[in-house]
Amino acid sequence: MSETDSIELQKPRLQTWELIYRGTWPNEYVQLLKKRNDEESKPFVDVFGSFSNLYSQLEQYRGKIKKLDYENMIRQEEIKSIANDPGKQFTDSEKRILALQEENISLIRQSEGNQRELLKMTQKVKELAKKEILIMNLEQKCYKVEQENDILKDELTTLQLMYRKSEDENKKLKGENNQMLEKILLQKKEEVDIINLKNETMKMIRDHQMFYELENARKEETSPDQSAASGTATAAPTTSNSRPFGILSRMFRKSESEGEEADGGRGSSVSSMSRHRMYSGPSIIPANVVNKVDAHTSEIYSLAFSYQGTIFATGGADKTIKLWRTSNMPNIDPLSTLTGCNAGVMSIDIDERDQYLIGGSNDAAVRIWQITGGQIRATLMGHDNKILTVKFYGHSQRAVSGSHDRTLRLWDVRTSKNMRTIFARSSCNDLAVLSETGTNIVSGHFDKRLRFWDERQDTSSHEMLMDGRITSIDLSFCGKYLACSCKDTSAIKFIDLKLNQAIATFTADGLRIGEQTRCSFSPDGQYIAVGSSDGSIYVWNTRTLKREDVPRVHTSAVPAIRWHPFGQTFVSLEKSKRFYVWSNTEV
Repeated sequence: MSETDSIELQKPRLQTWELIYRGTWPNEYVQLLKKRNDEESKPFVDVFGSFSNLYSQLEQYRGKIKKLDYENMIRQEEIKSIANDPGKQFTDSEKRILALQEENISLIRQSEGNQRELLKMTQKVKELAKKEILIMNLEQKCYKVEQENDILKDELTTLQLMYRKSEDENKKLKGENNQMLEKILLQKKEEVDIINLKNETMKMIRDHQMFYELENARKEETSPDQSAASGTATAAPTTSNSRPFGILSRMFRKSESEGEEADGGRGSSVSSMSRHRMYSGPSIIPANVVNKVDAHTSEIYSLAFSYQGTIFATGGADKTIKLWRTSNMPNIDPLSTLTGCNAGVMSIDIDERDQYLIGGSNDAAVRIWQITGGQIRATLMGHDNKILTVKFYGHSQRAVSGSHDRTLRLWDVRTSKNMRTIFARSSCNDLAVLSETGTNIVSGHFDKRLRFWDERQDTSSHEMLMDGRITSIDLSFCGKYLACSCKDTSAIKFIDLKLNQAIATFTADGLRIGEQTRCSFSPDGQYIAVGSSDGSIYVWNTRTLKREDVPRVHTSAVPAIRWHPFGQTFVSLEKSKRFYVWSNTEV
């Protein structure tokens, strides 16, 4: 059957539902069936005609055969009678009988041939009947498929209508979401204003309280005669424990004031980082814990010292950043608490003038606070997931943040604008700025790669593959070396940036580096320290490549360690809400 005939045969079936819908389906459906029967039996008319002709010829030949068999029997009897009389000569009739016998034999052979042809035709008719049954079955299947296709078309139409409806609802929801986001941003701005107002009010209260206390102290002073008789006033006692830190702080303030005087009163042109490198002495490994402080109400994640070393900050899961004064070491005095985050604080950094603090939290926002007063200066929005690392650079005029959303964002601190967004292809766990201009930034990622970036380009200049997932990186003060902690192998890679390769790998039995473990260099770059999940602290000498002994005092994981900028002490965090101050001075 040709494709045209197949298409014509499908037309009546396609019209069936239209007939049922109009209500005239019985009569018209019978006509359609007759038409279909005529069209489908048309190819077999010639076959059936040939079969009938052959069958009629067969019947004729059977009659002739019977007749010839009868005549043959009579002739056989006559031949037998002649055969019994050998002397009798063959007559013309006998010759005729012989000719008829020969003719009978040929007819029998012809009849056998016709029977074979009849059998072949019968087999062909049976095959055609099977094919017709197969065609009917296929047509039934096609009819069912067409019905299913009609149902699917109806479902498709319904789904399209539902899709259009859901698309309209989605547009409506997007509009409502944008309005809600604007309201949230406005509300957050109002909350920031409220927090700033609260901080300003608290500052005013403290100032007034100090004024009244000074005024009362002035009124309670002795008379001039008594004070003259007493001679000189006694100086405040200085403990032996705080004396080295006080001396170093006075040296630093003196060097800073001398620099300002040499600059003609305009301020020193030497950056804070340069001053620290210039005046910090050789680092030591402190052996004693001189203070323990319960700092937060929940886990502590991050730690950062100011460039001058007078304060340090801690951030935790309680959504706060605590500032601590270090001028009275080993005593740690709380300075203030910075609030405004809606989730745990994962990373913090302090600018080089000790004026601002930047923090990244799990609410996907970067915030900048004024250290004096505690007001939020800016909230930087743009990331889609938690912030894992933040750093100031460009003389603290710019900042860079890395997030779990696999992007790096470069910010202008002065305008609070996002200058560039870089897709890093993997979650960024830590950052280091190799130059103050920001032209060289290195990031450590979950996919075991260190990537080096130029802030003017969207692609990394080159990459280094480490042995495991990178949890942290730290740059030495000289800017020549990089420390990289790897979780999978629980090892520290000591990398020479000039050679662009790891020159040593530090590991130890029992060292377990966690997801949030941070390693750090000592200020002079001689030591690398890292905390372990079992509460141990590991320190290696970068010159001898040997491990140094540090007593174990922590009872839970140590996520971070930071040296004081002068290198004589360090602070270690314990995940269970507290930090430890280490020094060689015995308490």
